[in-house]
Amino acid sequence: MGTEIGYADEYGLADRWSGALWIRVPVRPGTGAPLLGRVHALRQRQAINQLLCGGCGQPTAGGRPDQRHLFLVASATRQAVVEGEKTTTPPVCDGCALETVLEGPPPRTGYVAALVEHTSARGVVGIVYSPDTLEPLPGDNGHKFSFVAYDDPRLRWTLACREVVSMHGCTAVDLTDLIGHTAA
Repeated sequence: MGTEIGYADEYGLADRWSGALWIRVPVRPGTGAPLLGRVHALRQRQAINQLLCGGCGQPTAGGRPDQRHLFLVASATRQAVVEGEKTTTPPVCDGCALETVLEGPPPRTGYVAALVEHTSARGVVGIVYSPDTLEPLPGDNGHKFSFVAYDDPRLRWTLACREVVSMHGCTAVDLTDLIGHTAA
C-alpha cells in the first residue's frame, strides 16, 4: 500500500496544492466565453482563493467601500446564505452577477446572493480512491465526488477538482435590488 495517489511525472504546485492532488487541465483558463456551472478547475481554485470574479477574473471587492465580495450560490430552497456555509462557487462582480441572473442559462435550482466579508479554505471536492485497490470510492450522497476537509486523512487519496471555502460575515442580498442597483 502506497502513501498517496500521484502522477508519475508530478510537477510541484501545478499538480499538488495544500496537500491535495489536483486534476490536470489545460493551463490557459479564461479563453472563450464563460461556461457558467462548468468552471475550469484551475480558474476556480485561483478565483476562490484570490476572491476574483468567477466570470471575468477581475477582483470582486474593488467597487465596494466595505470591500465585501458578492457570492451567488445555487439554492433549491432559496434560503439565505448562513455564517460558515461552504461553497465551491467563486465570488462574482456585479456585472457578471447581473449577466448570470438576467441573461445566463436559468439554473435548475435558483440563486441566492450574499455579500461576504471573508472566506476560509476548508477542503476540496474530488474523487476519493481506495488506498488498498486504487479504485474510486462512492462519493457523497450517491454522487461521483466527495467533500474532503484539509485535515482529513483521505486527502492523500483524493483527486481534487474544486476548492471549498466557508463564507463569513454574510449579509443576504435581494437579487432584485442587485438588478436595480447594477442596471442604474
